[in-house]
Amino acid sequence: MQWHRLDRDRTIAMIDSVKTAGDSGLFAPTTSEAKCHKLSFYRNLLLYRLTNYASLPSFSFDYLGDGKTYFYLDGSVMPIYAANDAGHLFLDPSNVMDYLTFFFEHVSGPDGDIFVIDRMQDHPALDALSGDQVAAIAVHHQPPEINANIAGDFTIKTSMVYLGTLVRAVITVDKRGRVNVLDTQMLMSSSISTSGYSAGDMAR
Repeated sequence: MQWHRLDRDRTIAMIDSVKTAGDSGLFAPTTSEAKCHKLSFYRNLLLYRLTNYASLPSFSFDYLGDGKTYFYLDGSVMPIYAANDAGHLFLDPSNVMDYLTFFFEHVSGPDGDIFVIDRMQDHPALDALSGDQVAAIAVHHQPPEINANIAGDFTIKTSMVYLGTLVRAVITVDKRGRVNVLDTQMLMSSSISTSGYSAGDMAR
C-alpha cells in the first residue's frame, strides 16, 4: 500500500474537520501525521490515516474522505455504506476483490477478524507457519471466482481466513457495496455453514 503524507496545512485542515467537542485534544498538528492512499473502487474518496505520535503507544484512526468530508471507520459497516450511498462507489470485476479486502480490513466480524485471500501470499499468518503448513495451504488454496450480473451485483467464491481457519466462501456484493457471506466450507476438513451470515450483523 502506497501512502502519501499530507503537508502541514492539509494536516491541520483534516484535524479541524474530524475533531469533535469531546476529543478536540486527541490530535495536534505538531505531534500528528496525516497520510492518504488511493482506492481503486472509489471515484472521489481516499483512505486517510491520522496518527498521534505523542501517545505511547502511538495510535491511528482511519477515514474515508474527499479532503473536506470524512467518514470515520469505526469498525462497523455504517461509515463504509454511508460513503457508498453518497455516490462514490464504483465496482467492476477488476476491483471488487480490492473492495472486499478493504471492507474486511475495516469491519469487525461478530466472531473476530476476517481476511480475504485473493492470492496465496495474502494469508495473514503465512510467515508464522511451518513449511508443511504452507504447502498444505498452497494445495487447497483456490483463486477467486467472480460472477457479475447485468444489475451490477457480484457473487464471489474466494478463500478467506474465518475463525482462524482457511475456508472457501460464497460472498455477494451488490452494486451499493453491501456485503453478505452466504456460506463457508473448510478447505482442509469438513464443511461449516454460517447460516446466511450477513455483514450487516457487524453493525450491532
